[in-house]
Amino acid sequence: MLRRLCMRKGESNELRHADLVGQLGPHLQRLVWEADWDAAMESSLAGAVDADGGGGGEGDVVVPVTRTLGGTTILADLIRPSVVGYTNDSSLVRGADLAFVGTLAERRYATKFRRGVGVAGDAAGTAHSLGSSSTAKEANLRVSMVSIKSTMTSTAAATAMPTPSSAIAMASIREVIANRPKLLAAVLDMLIADHAIKGGGIDRARDGTATGSIVGGATDLTCTLVADVLLSFGQLPRSYEVIDIMARTLDASVQSGIISDDAVAQIQGCLRAIFRPVRSSEQPLDGRAEGTKIKLSLKPAAKATTTSSTLSDIPSDDSEYERKLIQRVVKKALVSMKENDPQGLFLNPVTDAIAPGYYVIIETPMCIRTMEEKMMKSMYKSIDEFKEDALLIFSNCCKYNVGAAGQWIRTEAERQKKIWKDDILPHAMSKLKAEMSKRRNVLKGQSKPPPPLAFAPGKTDIVSVAGSRKKEARDDVAINNLTAQDVKPFPPWKCKQLNTESEVPSMQCLASMLLADPFFIRILLDKIIKILRVDVLSSKTVPSGHPLLPSMFQLLNIARMSTQLCALNGKQCYLPDAGIRKAATGEGFSPYFESTRNRLPLFARLLLDVDLDRRMVVGGDLHDVALQNVLARPVVQVKEWEGTSSLYDLRAVVEGSFVHVIQPGNTHEMALQNQFPRFVAALDELSGGNMINERPFFVSLSYALLRYKSKLPRSTRDLATGCLIRWLKMGGKISPEIAVCSPLHECFIFLLNEWSSFGNLVLSRDMILSLGEEAASASIGLDIGQKNDTFAKMWASDDDGFSAVKEQYTRMLLSTPDARALQWKRKVGINT
Repeated sequence: MLRRLCMRKGESNELRHADLVGQLGPHLQRLVWEADWDAAMESSLAGAVDADGGGGGEGDVVVPVTRTLGGTTILADLIRPSVVGYTNDSSLVRGADLAFVGTLAERRYATKFRRGVGVAGDAAGTAHSLGSSSTAKEANLRVSMVSIKSTMTSTAAATAMPTPSSAIAMASIREVIANRPKLLAAVLDMLIADHAIKGGGIDRARDGTATGSIVGGATDLTCTLVADVLLSFGQLPRSYEVIDIMARTLDASVQSGIISDDAVAQIQGCLRAIFRPVRSSEQPLDGRAEGTKIKLSLKPAAKATTTSSTLSDIPSDDSEYERKLIQRVVKKALVSMKENDPQGLFLNPVTDAIAPGYYVIIETPMCIRTMEEKMMKSMYKSIDEFKEDALLIFSNCCKYNVGAAGQWIRTEAERQKKIWKDDILPHAMSKLKAEMSKRRNVLKGQSKPPPPLAFAPGKTDIVSVAGSRKKEARDDVAINNLTAQDVKPFPPWKCKQLNTESEVPSMQCLASMLLADPFFIRILLDKIIKILRVDVLSSKTVPSGHPLLPSMFQLLNIARMSTQLCALNGKQCYLPDAGIRKAATGEGFSPYFESTRNRLPLFARLLLDVDLDRRMVVGGDLHDVALQNVLARPVVQVKEWEGTSSLYDLRAVVEGSFVHVIQPGNTHEMALQNQFPRFVAALDELSGGNMINERPFFVSLSYALLRYKSKLPRSTRDLATGCLIRWLKMGGKISPEIAVCSPLHECFIFLLNEWSSFGNLVLSRDMILSLGEEAASASIGLDIGQKNDTFAKMWASDDDGFSAVKEQYTRMLLSTPDARALQWKRKVGINT
C-alpha cells in the first residue's frame, strides 16, 4: 500500500496520489518516504556494476543515480534544497576555504559558522529555552509533501534570511528525518553518493589515484554536513555508536581549534573498530592465512590466564575501578534521560540567538550534551556530581521560563524530573552499589572475578583453562580513555565485501568523510606543521621516527581517499600505508604514500633553510657570519623535489608552511627574498606545474598578505604578484578554458581589489589595471599584448564557471573612471 502511494505518473516524477499523501500525518508520510526509498534501492542494486576497486581493474564503479541527491525519490526531492542551501552558505564557504590561518584564535573564529547544529539543534529540539509553545513550533521548519516545490529551492532567498542558511538547512533536514533511523540512513547514504560524484570518486576508483588536493575547502562541505547530521540526530541507533564517538571527538577538536595527542589516539580507536581490518591474500603482511581477523584492541592482546592469575593482578586501590564504574553507570543513565526526552528539549546547549538574555539569568547552564562530554572525560568522581548536574537542567528551565508563556515547558520539565528521581537515579545508584559489592567480594579472595568494564582499557574476556572454543575476544578498549601512548599507525590493508548486501550507510565511508571535513583538515594540518617545525627541527630527529607523525599522515591520506571509498560504498574497503615504507608492486590501493620516510626530510631541510634565511639577515644572530660568506648556499634546490607530484599530503603541508611564513611577524622582509623562491620551487614540483585549482591555499595566502594592510613591503608585493601571474600563465598554457575560470584567477583579482582599498599605499591605480591586463593574458597562456579572443569570449558568455572571476574584474573596473575602464577592455579584446 505504501509503495502504491508513491507511484509516479508515467515517465514524470510527479506523484500519482500526491493529494492523498499530502493529507496524511507526518508519521505516515515518513513511512511513505521510507517505502519509496526501499523501492529505489532495490532497483539500483539490480543495475549496479561492481569493480575490483582501487587496484586498477577492468570494472567501473557506478554510483546509481537513485542513491544520489539527483535521484527521483521523494526523500531526495525533500532534502535537495536544504543540502544546496547548506553547502552554499557564504559564511560556511568562507570558513571552509580559509584552510591555513595564523593563530589559534583565528582557527576558532574561522570555525564560528561551521556548526549548524547549534542553531538547527535548538530549532529542532531545545525548546527548554523558549517561552511558549507557539514559539517552539515556529522554530521548527515544517517540511511536508506539499512543500517539495517551496521557496527553499532558492539558495539566495535562504541566504537573505537573518538566520544562516546552513542552520535553516540543518533544521529542515532534521525535521524530515525526525527520529526515524531508516530515514537517517537514507540521507547519509545519499550524501555519501553525492560526495563520491562531486569529488571525482568514480575516476579515482578506476586507477587508485586522485587528481585533486587533500585540502578540498568548500567542495568538501558535504562532509561537514554529514558531521552535523550525526551530531544533531539525538540518540543514534546502536550501530552508529562508534561513528558517534568519532564525530564527537572530531567536533570537540574543531571547536577548540586544536587536536590533542589523546584525540589522535581516540580517532584511531574508532577507525580500528569501524574498519575491522581483515588480512587479504592480495597483501600478506605477516604470513597469516586469508581471512584472519586482527584484534581490535590498540594494545597487545592479553594472553589466556587462569582465574587465580587474574585475581592476583587486581590492585588493592579501588579508586580507579570505581571511577570507571561511575562512568559506565552515568553513561546508561544519560541514555535513559534521552529516551525520556523524545523531543530533545534538554539535549543541546542554549544559545542567545533563541533565548535572549539567557546567560544573564542562568549562571550555570547545563544540558545532556554537556553532561555527556563530562562523562567522556571522566569528570564525574561520584554519583552526587551527576545528580547535581541533572537537577540543574530542570531548575534552569523553571528559572528562565516564568509566567504563563512558559507553563508548558515547566510542566514538561517537572514530568521528566519526576521520572528521573523515581526511576533513572535509583536504578543508577543501585547498579553502582551492586557492582561495587561484587568488586569488594573479589578483593576478599572469592574465585569469581569481576565482570570486565566496557570502559576498562586493554581488557579481554577471561578464557577458561578448559580451552573451549570461543569467538575472538571482543574489543573492550575504552576509546575515550586512549592516550598518546596508544597511537600507532595501521598496517596497509584492503578487503572486498563478500556479503551480497552491503551496510547502509557504510560506516567506513562515513568515517572517511568525517576526516575529510575541511574544518578538521585545517587543524590536522596545523598540528602536523607544528610538530615538524617545533619538535622535529628542534630535536634534530628523523620525521618518520616521531611517535605521532606517521599516524597523522595516515589520517590525512584516509581523508584524501574518502571520495574513492564513497564510490565503492562499502563494497571494498582499504587503509593506506602510513608512509613508513614504500608500497610494493601490486599494492594498487596505496602506491603513493611514501612521503613520511622518503620526502619529509626534504621538507625538514626546507624549514631549516627558511630558518637560516631569517637568522642571516640584518638583526639575526648569524648576520655577521653571513657577511663572511661562510654559510653561502643555493637559494633554490629544484632537483631534489622532482617526482613528488603525486604526494598530495606533502603538498598540503608545504602550502600551510608557506602561508605561516608569509604571515606578518613570522619572517623578515629581506629573508623573504630567499624564502619565497624556495617554497615556490617546491610547490612547482609537488603540483606538477599546475597550481591553478588550489583554492583554499590561494584564499589563505590572500588573507595572509592582506593582514599587512597598508604596510605590505613592496618587495613582498612584487614577489607575490609575480609568482601568482607565473602560476596562472603555466595553467593557461595547459588548459586556457580551465585557467581563465580558475580559483587562482579569481583570488588574484580579489587581492588587487582589496589592495586598491588602501589607496596608493600598496598599489597605484595604473599598476592595478596593468596587473589585471597581465592576468587576463596569462590566464590563456599569453604574454601581455599578445592577441587571443578566448578571454573576450568568456566575458561575453554566460558561463557560470567564469562568473566569479568576471565579478572581481567588474569590481575593479567600477572603481576606475569610465574612460580608463573602456580603454582596459579594448586592450584585453572586449568590444563592449
